[in-house]
Amino acid sequence: MEPRFNPTPDQTFELEGGAKYNFIRAKEHIDELDRAGRYAEACEARYQGFQLLADALPEDEAMPLRWEHANSRSAIMILHGSAIDHFRIGDLEMAMAQLELLLDCDPEDHLEAINLLALCYAAVEEWELYDEVELDLTDKSAESVIARLWASWRRDGAVEKGALSLLCSRFKSYFAEFTAEEHPDDENFRRDIMSERPSQEAQAREWWLLTEPLWAEFPEFIEELRR
Repeated sequence: MEPRFNPTPDQTFELEGGAKYNFIRAKEHIDELDRAGRYAEACEARYQGFQLLADALPEDEAMPLRWEHANSRSAIMILHGSAIDHFRIGDLEMAMAQLELLLDCDPEDHLEAINLLALCYAAVEEWELYDEVELDLTDKSAESVIARLWASWRRDGAVEKGALSLLCSRFKSYFAEFTAEEHPDDENFRRDIMSERPSQEAQAREWWLLTEPLWAEFPEFIEELRR
């Protein structure tokens, strides 16, 4: 069955389709692969899901998908997961393309993809694009504050003092995590982050572990935070 984009009253679309366009089933399969430790297969399945979605979307118009619709939401989450996969292996060009598509599909940004996209733009010094998304980085999000700190260090060679003060005062667990010597991905962390209400410490470590490839390439930024 070919995919269908059914319009809704709130000017979004519900992505319907059987067989390969059943993104609910695809995500369930991907989750099973991840739980089984078959990460390479999970990454490949996410990439295939991204390709299916990208091919199905029209090229000449935005097609925001309805988050509350299960199949549409699963497609968005698979796309987000594939972008993270590419970020982790250092393929920032692909990660950026996927994150930009994600924001087209989910303008409300339920997964807060804007923060990772901002990190990417600053990493590759796409400053015009970064300046466009910086307006959407909020002081209420530790991830956004870290993105601003990274961008200021990357562009000016020094971290933004106001953002650093905000990180130290409002998001102490994130500051502690990003300046720590070790970041164990252990059983205690896994139990915490998978709980119904993960602690701020676990959320901070999750963000560190997600973004660690960038800091491995640019350890000087972490040293700057420690100073």
